[in-house]
Amino acid sequence: MDMAELGDLLAVIRDVILIVTFLILLALLIGVFALYRKISGLLDSAKRVAASTEQVADAISGKIVGPAAGLGKAAAFFRGFRKKRSKKGGGEEDGG
Repeated sequence: MDMAELGDLLAVIRDVILIVTFLILLALLIGVFALYRKISGLLDSAKRVAASTEQVADAISGKIVGPAAGLGKAAAFFRGFRKKRSKKGGGEEDGG
Protein backbone atom coordinates (compact mmCIF):
# COMPACT_ATOMS: atom_id res chain seq x y z
CA MET A 1 0.00 0.00 0.00
CA ASP A 2 1.63 3.20 -1.10
CA MET A 3 1.07 6.75 0.20
CA ALA A 4 -1.56 7.64 -2.41
CA GLU A 5 -3.75 4.68 -1.50
CA LEU A 6 -3.34 5.44 2.19
CA GLY A 7 -4.34 9.07 1.57
CA ASP A 8 -7.43 7.95 -0.37
CA LEU A 9 -8.39 5.52 2.38
CA LEU A 10 -8.05 8.22 5.05
CA ALA A 11 -10.13 10.61 2.93
CA VAL A 12 -12.91 8.02 2.62
CA ILE A 13 -12.83 7.30 6.38
CA ARG A 14 -12.93 11.05 7.10
CA ASP A 15 -15.90 11.52 4.75
CA VAL A 16 -17.81 8.63 6.31
CA ILE A 17 -17.19 10.01 9.80
CA LEU A 18 -18.41 13.46 8.72
CA ILE A 19 -21.57 12.04 7.12
CA VAL A 20 -22.37 9.90 10.17
CA THR A 21 -21.74 12.87 12.49
CA PHE A 22 -24.03 15.04 10.36
CA LEU A 23 -26.79 12.42 10.45
CA ILE A 24 -26.48 12.05 14.24
CA LEU A 25 -26.66 15.82 14.73
CA LEU A 26 -29.66 16.05 12.40
CA ALA A 27 -31.46 13.32 14.38
CA LEU A 28 -30.69 15.14 17.64
CA LEU A 29 -31.99 18.40 16.21
CA ILE A 30 -35.23 16.77 15.10
CA GLY A 31 -35.59 15.14 18.52
CA VAL A 32 -35.02 18.43 20.34
CA PHE A 33 -37.57 20.16 18.11
CA ALA A 34 -40.17 17.45 18.75
CA LEU A 35 -39.52 17.68 22.49
CA TYR A 36 -39.90 21.47 22.33
CA ARG A 37 -43.25 21.13 20.61
CA LYS A 38 -44.54 18.71 23.26
CA ILE A 39 -43.29 20.81 26.16
CA SER A 40 -44.73 23.95 24.56
CA GLY A 41 -48.13 22.24 24.34
CA LEU A 42 -47.92 21.18 27.98
CA LEU A 43 -47.01 24.70 29.08
CA ASP A 44 -49.93 26.17 27.13
CA SER A 45 -52.25 23.66 28.77
CA ALA A 46 -50.85 24.53 32.21
CA LYS A 47 -51.41 28.24 31.50
CA ARG A 48 -55.04 27.56 30.56
CA VAL A 49 -55.55 25.50 33.73
CA ALA A 50 -54.02 28.24 35.87
CA ALA A 51 -56.21 30.88 34.24
CA SER A 52 -59.39 28.86 34.77
CA THR A 53 -58.37 28.11 38.36
CA GLU A 54 -57.85 31.82 38.93
CA GLN A 55 -61.30 32.57 37.51
CA VAL A 56 -62.89 29.96 39.78
CA ALA A 57 -61.04 31.32 42.82
CA ASP A 58 -62.13 34.87 41.98
CA ALA A 59 -65.74 33.75 41.58
CA ILE A 60 -65.69 31.88 44.87
CA SER A 61 -64.04 34.73 46.73
CA GLY A 62 -66.56 37.16 45.25
CA LYS A 63 -69.51 35.08 46.39
CA ILE A 64 -68.20 33.89 49.75
CA VAL A 65 -65.53 36.24 51.00
CA GLY A 66 -67.42 39.41 50.00
CA PRO A 67 -70.54 38.61 52.03
CA ALA A 68 -68.39 37.23 54.85
CA ALA A 69 -66.54 40.54 54.97
CA GLY A 70 -69.89 42.29 55.21
CA LEU A 71 -70.86 40.05 58.11
CA GLY A 72 -67.55 40.81 59.75
CA LYS A 73 -68.18 44.54 59.43
CA ALA A 74 -71.68 44.13 60.88
CA ALA A 75 -70.32 42.07 63.77
CA ALA A 76 -67.64 44.69 64.46
CA PHE A 77 -70.28 47.40 64.41
CA PHE A 78 -72.46 45.59 66.95
CA ARG A 79 -69.45 44.74 69.13
CA GLY A 80 -68.47 48.38 69.14
CA PHE A 81 -72.05 49.37 69.85
CA ARG A 82 -72.17 46.96 72.82
CA LYS A 83 -68.85 48.22 74.15
CA LYS A 84 -70.11 51.80 74.07
CA ARG A 85 -73.31 50.78 75.87
CA SER A 86 -71.40 48.80 78.49
CA LYS A 87 -69.06 51.74 79.05
CA LYS A 88 -72.01 54.06 79.49
CA GLY A 89 -73.78 51.61 81.77
CA GLY A 90 -70.61 50.78 83.69
CA GLY A 91 -69.78 54.43 84.19
CA GLU A 92 -73.20 55.19 85.61
CA GLU A 93 -73.09 52.23 87.99
CA ASP A 94 -69.64 53.12 89.30
CA GLY A 95 -70.60 56.78 89.69
CA GLY A 96 -74.06 56.07 91.21
